[in-house]
Amino acid sequence: MSKVRMDLSAFLVLGGVLPERPQQVPRVSPDEITRKMRLDYLYSQRDLNQKALEGVQALLAHLLKTDFNLDEFMNDMINMIRRRLWIREVTVALLDRREGLFRYRYQAGLRREAWEAHLELAYRREEYLNPGVYKAREISKQTTLFLAEDNPYGEGEDRTFNRPIMLESRRLSLEDAIEGDYFDSWILGRDREVIGWVEYGGTTAGKFPDTVTLRWIEMASTIAGVAVMLSESRGARPRAAP
Repeated sequence: MSKVRMDLSAFLVLGGVLPERPQQVPRVSPDEITRKMRLDYLYSQRDLNQKALEGVQALLAHLLKTDFNLDEFMNDMINMIRRRLWIREVTVALLDRREGLFRYRYQAGLRREAWEAHLELAYRREEYLNPGVYKAREISKQTTLFLAEDNPYGEGEDRTFNRPIMLESRRLSLEDAIEGDYFDSWILGRDREVIGWVEYGGTTAGKFPDTVTLRWIEMASTIAGVAVMLSESRGARPRAAP
């Protein structure tokens, strides 16, 4: 019976016979607003962009230190990329101006054997940028992709990756990253001089990083360029990571 009355009342309201009851506007407590904002602030780090932003803020804080240390900065940067952006492996190569050579200095996520192989490598500018050896696929002005299908490895680089796994890997979709794929995001100095690069593979889920992730890594690489120039202005030289 009560349901019939409710339906009849609603019908009469819609027909204009009865006036519509004023709706009560829910009141929001200022304390509830504050609580929600605090919880959002605390737990928003779960979002990739928020986590990346916090990591970039930490990198910028390094530059403000009176006792700035390039090794600490670089190790924090590669760990930020790996842990906050879910990248499987990250290395950094820097130009040694005394030798005129690029050498790998920092890493996160590599097998010991692979890292030891990286430490033995050295490149002159004309060697590393040689398209006859490294078939680069430009993604942006700062980032280049090297695909396993192009065999983008030079002499002495066989131990830096697992070739048997690369040969057995099958790319089943456009998003799949396989053994042997890698990106380089350039570390630039004054007048866009290449003074190093951040090298990384796919995500821990076996996919290529999306464009947002690439932009975060490019931002970190840009800050790294400032960090290297700051270090050079103080006469410091980077050391290889343990």
